[in-house]
Amino acid sequence: MDNVDVKKLLELRDKLESRIKELQEELNLLIEVRNALDSIIKSQSIVPAAELVAKPQDLGKLVETREIRSRVGNELLGTVEVYENGVSIKPIKPFSKDNTAFRRFFRDKILEGFKQEDDKLVKDGQLRREDAFNYEIKLDNDNVVGIVIRNYRSDERLREIIRAIRWTLERVIKEEGTE
Repeated sequence: MDNVDVKKLLELRDKLESRIKELQEELNLLIEVRNALDSIIKSQSIVPAAELVAKPQDLGKLVETREIRSRVGNELLGTVEVYENGVSIKPIKPFSKDNTAFRRFFRDKILEGFKQEDDKLVKDGQLRREDAFNYEIKLDNDNVVGIVIRNYRSDERLREIIRAIRWTLERVIKEEGTE
């Protein structure tokens, strides 16, 4: 009688191990499917620029937030957050970093122009390196989702930056509309 009970217990144990193995394989498959879905969702979803462009801690206190609107049609193009020590620009829609209006005008002429002016002042000993104009372009793949500018240093520069980004975003949207 003990042998019969042991034999049944061994059979029961084998069935249990087989079922555990099936469930483990099913669980592994479900985890793979979930990971694949997460990957697809991540690549397909549009992440708000606010999430991709973290609030820069080194810019100081937020002074004001402004909307960037087109001159014709008053269309919302983006926002500008003005901090004590810098600016965070967030376009309403991501756009290619290779867009001509952005690359040649805003980045190369405006941003690099201010940077070179300040680099010369640093070189001449008239400005500390940590107080010099600098910027960072935030990208999601090859698309611009934000621009952080540190040490714009004057209201005149701030006005020029805002005028230039408005003009640039108007061109970007116009070009996107014709593609």
